[in-house]
Amino acid sequence: MAQKHWILVANASHARVFERTSFTEPLVELTDWLHPESRMAASETERAPLGHSAAGRAGLAPRSDLKQLHRSEFAKTLAKYFHEAVLNHRVNALAVFASNPFMGELLSHLDASVQHTLVAKHVLDLTALNVTELDKRLRTEFRL
Repeated sequence: MAQKHWILVANASHARVFERTSFTEPLVELTDWLHPESRMAASETERAPLGHSAAGRAGLAPRSDLKQLHRSEFAKTLAKYFHEAVLNHRVNALAVFASNPFMGELLSHLDASVQHTLVAKHVLDLTALNVTELDKRLRTEFRL
């Protein structure tokens, strides 16, 4: 049975998962997620009108708190996907390339079974690269 190496490239609003069964094989894109809420302004994601609450406190959530919430939700979604993949033996090794601070958020949500499959972690946003450019860069710079 071939080893299945997965490579995640992600930031707080976009994540792509690729698979490679050997170093000589090309990358195959398995899935692509978009989480636009992470990039939206607070005013675009608020459900309640901005202003004062009944208790007299300002009803404005700090922008960073709302961005953190969306980043955390996206990280949990990815963590669940990897957990299920590990449980179903769809992946043997995982390399993660993610922007800062999304890397920390994602790693904090990965359970022990997924943590054991991690072979590389790089704080680097490669989401904008096409598959050919990404494949070349992973081979030459990271030997993946």
